[in-house]
Amino acid sequence: MVSRFKITFLITILLTFFKVNNIVAQSFAIVGNNIGFTKTSTQTIKSVFKGKYSLWSNKESVTLVLPSTKSSNAAAVAKYLYGTTVNGMQKFWLSMVFQGRANPPIFLETDDEIITYVSKNSGAIGIVSSTNKNIPANIKITISD
Repeated sequence: MVSRFKITFLITILLTFFKVNNIVAQSFAIVGNNIGFTKTSTQTIKSVFKGKYSLWSNKESVTLVLPSTKSSNAAAVAKYLYGTTVNGMQKFWLSMVFQGRANPPIFLETDDEIITYVSKNSGAIGIVSSTNKNIPANIKITISD
């Protein structure tokens, strides 16, 4: 006979598994303002968000916009872009800035704040949930792999 504790334990394990996989499977939209392209690859986006570029091809300065630790999708973005946790993403950027290899990203709490910031700042690029209905067509970057 299976005890109530074992059933509760198994259900907890299964829910944890599905929650973790849901974070990884979440899809994102990239938004950019005057960055020199409207279509790119996932690999290029990950390189951009890892600080590989300081200028766009049109000579505009790169400004990265990421979700803050208070954001509901910060963990998913950290996993998707950096293959780590939110804490790991912060350590990555602290190291990059301390070494003088990149300017720090702008961290904002909500997708709408990221969209607004990118819309108003030339050279800015951000990442938001693909389910956000407020993404203007003129700043949405198409990802093609």
